[in-house]
Amino acid sequence: MRRVQHAIWAITFSAATAISSMAWADGFENVIISSTKDAETSEDSFAPDTAKIFVSADLTDDVKSGSKITVSWIAVDTAGAAPPNYKIDEISFDVGMIDNHVDSSINKPNNDWPVGSYNIIFSVDGKPMETVDFSIEE
Repeated sequence: MRRVQHAIWAITFSAATAISSMAWADGFENVIISSTKDAETSEDSFAPDTAKIFVSADLTDDVKSGSKITVSWIAVDTAGAAPPNYKIDEISFDVGMIDNHVDSSINKPNNDWPVGSYNIIFSVDGKPMETVDFSIEE
């Protein structure tokens, strides 16, 4: 079983992070967001000085080989540190025949994460399938 791993490097702007909803949609399950790689439980909020935020998810049988997965990191509301719903970064890749897991991460901006709400959007072939919310809190 091969794991698809991609690191997303944060843009150097101050942004805050927040985790709240964990509902799973077709395509993804066992979504975990954490300050540590390979965590077994999710966190829903992080400190502004969190060095790196990781997200992982298992792919369901709904995601077929050849599909394109996009993982987008969004600053939803950072009280003016970034525009509302600002896309911090995203990465896309094609699913292979034996891919069944996705990992992504983002580094802390130089001036720490701005306090606020964030989300991660998982899309398959351009269609948003899963959104995971998180927050950055002091």
